[in-house]
Amino acid sequence: MNASLRYACLVAEEADELLQLQSQAPFEKIIGVVDCTVQDEGDILRNLQGVQEYFYVSGIAVLPSFRRRKVGTALLKACEVLALEWRQRFMALRAYEDDSSARGLYAKAGYRVVSRDPGWVTWVGRRRRVLMIKDLPVHDAQIQQQ
Repeated sequence: MNASLRYACLVAEEADELLQLQSQAPFEKIIGVVDCTVQDEGDILRNLQGVQEYFYVSGIAVLPSFRRRKVGTALLKACEVLALEWRQRFMALRAYEDDSSARGLYAKAGYRVVSRDPGWVTWVGRRRRVLMIKDLPVHDAQIQQQ
């Protein structure tokens, strides 16, 4: 894989035509972002079959006033399109175990919980996370090129 195809930051912007007519700086239209990269961390790979790397989604954020308006769903879908373009078979992300809103969003997008942080992480003041995986469709052309 080309090294330049290992990281991307995807941005969601407000599509309101009135905003486009105003003289706002481009960053003022940003309503959500997500970082994604191809990784090969062993702790995640042991949950995946037949691959040496995976597409990792991190740092997803949506402005509070735009939550529950499908912005997160659109960002996740854009990640999936990119993952398929980069010929990845799995997408992975981590979510806080007690964040039911985020976990609900990810579950609706097709992610499933495959593991949890060990219980002792709370002893050191950290929030417990879950690892969620989404299997991507594998096309014959992809299999032949791998």
